[in-house]
Amino acid sequence: MHFQPFIAFFVLLGQCLYSNDHSSLTQTEILVPEEFGDFNQADIEETYSLGPIILMVFFLAVAIDWAVGHYRLGWAQLLTVMIFTALVYTHHASQEFHEGNTVYQETEHDEVEENDEKFLFYLLVLLVFSFVLAIDWYFRYTTKAHTGVSASQTGHKRHLEERLLIGQGLFGEDVLERHLPQKNLKIFTATWNMNGKKDLPERLDDFLFPLGTESAQDLYVIGVQEGCPYRQEWESRLQRTLGHRYVLLHSAAHGVLYLSLFIRRNLIWFCSEVECATVTTRFFPMIKTKGAVAASFTFFGTSFLFINAHFAAGDSKVKKRIQNYQKIIKDLQLPKNIPDTNPTYSDPDDVTSRFDEVFWFGDFNFRLSKSRSEVDSILENLPENDMRSLLQYDQLSEEVTKGSIFKGFKEAEIQFRPTYKFDIGSDDYDTSKKQRVPSYTDRVMYKSRNQDDIHVLKYGSCTLMRQSDHKPVFGLFRVKVSPRPDNIPLTV
Repeated sequence: MHFQPFIAFFVLLGQCLYSNDHSSLTQTEILVPEEFGDFNQADIEETYSLGPIILMVFFLAVAIDWAVGHYRLGWAQLLTVMIFTALVYTHHASQEFHEGNTVYQETEHDEVEENDEKFLFYLLVLLVFSFVLAIDWYFRYTTKAHTGVSASQTGHKRHLEERLLIGQGLFGEDVLERHLPQKNLKIFTATWNMNGKKDLPERLDDFLFPLGTESAQDLYVIGVQEGCPYRQEWESRLQRTLGHRYVLLHSAAHGVLYLSLFIRRNLIWFCSEVECATVTTRFFPMIKTKGAVAASFTFFGTSFLFINAHFAAGDSKVKKRIQNYQKIIKDLQLPKNIPDTNPTYSDPDDVTSRFDEVFWFGDFNFRLSKSRSEVDSILENLPENDMRSLLQYDQLSEEVTKGSIFKGFKEAEIQFRPTYKFDIGSDDYDTSKKQRVPSYTDRVMYKSRNQDDIHVLKYGSCTLMRQSDHKPVFGLFRVKVSPRPDNIPLTV
């Protein structure tokens, strides 16, 4: 909740109610003291009443704020109130300056009745403004209540963290076995290029439970590229689909790249503080459509890093995509405060070397190096679940084999058809004039300090999601978790 708009509003209201010069809101004539000599009013530029100017400034601020934040009015309202307050002060000072001037007093007497009527109108505008503030506060409060961890949960979690720091050892072997008897954390990781679409389904069962609700996992990590305009609504629908057994552990964004982490409610107490970082790969840093957003944390004694990335597009931009990868792996500044669980393996130029388990997913934009007609012919004759005849032309697989990208990473066997590019609303590959070549642009890669710690349960695509020109790709993993070492605190 933002208190600044309310403070500024009450300052403004007080100035309006107690100012002796209500006419300052509607004054349209410049009054010149006698000591300045005779001035011809026709030689002076016409001035305008403050009321319409104030309304114009407010609506302009709202329009700008809507364009960048989708009705997040807090700062727009604050800016308007500050301008309004400054103008009241200015004209109040003007009234004091003219005090005692007969011309000014005569003019004020002649127009007092008209100005009183206009002042009532602007007072009504202020009341409407306060009503908008109340609505703004209500939606901010209720949205947070549905999508985040409650204040009581945050306080309880902080209390547990403080107890850990004084050495009570809540995260030892016995606690791990009690909550995860197999010492395995089940993780759902998914990537989806949404193509900026807004028409999302009310529930996302086909996306989050591709194998049915009985396959619910412990941790859900969802990365989005070209996300829909309403990020909070997207996260609310994820929350509604997952249900009350899950809470939003963390949410981060880099322009239109979104990263959301949901965890089973009873496991949140065993997570460290979540840290996040972003990298842009555009020439102009303010354009945040390509790059990466990442989040890291420690669960019991195992550190995790999740990276959602969007590489350069274009069939022939292979080198550019490799450069994107190299910039991200070098510039991501994680971890920040949480200590490395095993600094022996850390490389200052490789963020992925500083974590036990790493998942890197997104729209990597690597294509199949064949023509559309050739790929269509292969697709028509593909045996079920055997994509080798297609993957031999996959640019990413070729570069991984060369060692130029994703060193040390693995990818589960691909047994699904290309996830790009579809006609929106159908399962047909691009029928437009461009005739894009179907490709495996959307991928999930993983890496572990101990390769036996990650076991792939399922790697596939969500074929029932037809809102975008990409199909979502998901991976189900079982990750071995270690108890917290005595020398690794939960927080610093």
